[in-house]
Amino acid sequence: MALFMFIAFDKKLGGAEVRAATRPKHVEYTKSNGKVKFGGPFTGPDDSMIGSFSIIEAADYEEAAAYVKNDPYNQAGLFERQELHPWKLTINTFETV
Repeated sequence: MALFMFIAFDKKLGGAEVRAATRPKHVEYTKSNGKVKFGGPFTGPDDSMIGSFSIIEAADYEEAAAYVKNDPYNQAGLFERQELHPWKLTINTFETV
């Protein structure tokens, strides 16, 4: 298995509404398949959620990309910009995070 870093920024217009409406499905999707090792939202100065970050474990890039594509946030068109990159854990381990 390999690790992948996913980073995404919400659309500025309407993003908060899409995120709020889709969040329960996103959280259920994320928790149901065990692919996300850790993750969470980016927040703005007022603590509002404005983007997403996660470390995904998958067999290969294609599997990670399919996971991201099928996320309810992505299906709802929440993101203005997103990136998916292979990632290597080099400092600490998941056991110490």
